[in-house]
Amino acid sequence: MKTFYVTTPIYYANSLPHLGHLYTTVVADCVARHRRQRGCETYFLTGTDEHGINVQRAAAREGRAPKEQVDYVVGELKKMFAAYRLDAEGGGYDIFMRTTEPFHYEGVANLWRKIAAAKTPTGREAIYKGFYEGWFCAPCATFKTEEEYVRAEREGDAPLCAIHEAPLDRVSEESYFFRLSDYGDALLALYESRPDFVRPEARRNEVVSFVSRGLQDLSVSRLKSSVSWAIPVPDDTAHTIYIWLDALTNYVTAIGWGNEERERAVGFEKFWPALHLLAKDILRQHAIYWPAFLMAAGIELPVGVFSHGLWLDPEGRKMSKTLR
Repeated sequence: MKTFYVTTPIYYANSLPHLGHLYTTVVADCVARHRRQRGCETYFLTGTDEHGINVQRAAAREGRAPKEQVDYVVGELKKMFAAYRLDAEGGGYDIFMRTTEPFHYEGVANLWRKIAAAKTPTGREAIYKGFYEGWFCAPCATFKTEEEYVRAEREGDAPLCAIHEAPLDRVSEESYFFRLSDYGDALLALYESRPDFVRPEARRNEVVSFVSRGLQDLSVSRLKSSVSWAIPVPDDTAHTIYIWLDALTNYVTAIGWGNEERERAVGFEKFWPALHLLAKDILRQHAIYWPAFLMAAGIELPVGVFSHGLWLDPEGRKMSKTLR
């Protein structure tokens, strides 16, 4: 390979970083340095995911505007990376990607339009407007099924996220949906034809099992009246884009997809596709949602997804900003 592109997740900017963020970045840094030593032109991305209801709420608690909140967290994360020589000055990452960058806004809007204009493998519109009602975990930025939450002890109370042990939000509102249910066969064919797309094998088996049970369409917007700190839906300012569609798109906008100036500066065609490194708690978003979005947009799929385990606290729970 003449070029190589490796990414960490972009870390959620609602609160201060912890060991889990450092771990994935150190692993990616080692991979990037190894490739560079072999003479391969390498691009290494890390950064922050800066939109969504959790940032909005964290900023309100701290008496800050959302942009002030994310700027503060970014500063602390960069200090941690610099201390371990993971920053550009230390020979580490090539970009500290932020989803508040103007070129990212442009790229996300372009991706939304491309997906919205697409037809699914069954010939239906890839994005449609409907109504969503269900439970949403703000720290996870994920809608939860009944198998993924713990019922409240008292009748009438909201159930708890099984990971964060925090009450879920009941969401009942108009939403745009991505027709994920039409991509199940295409995803299974991907995992079959490219068995190393999801690694290690145990994680691949989890993903295959999940997709084989049947996929539900994915809500990909929120009303602006509910979540204002987010990228607006193109041509419908009453809605904002779901944080995962926004965040995952950073992997292509960072190297120039959807923005001519950024393309000239880095080169999407030069570096894409990427190897994504991440913890297992966000495997579904990277191994199912992300390739389905790319399929709909007609963009080449990543090299693959490598998912490591979680750092646990003394009680055996996932290390989390929310639990601290």
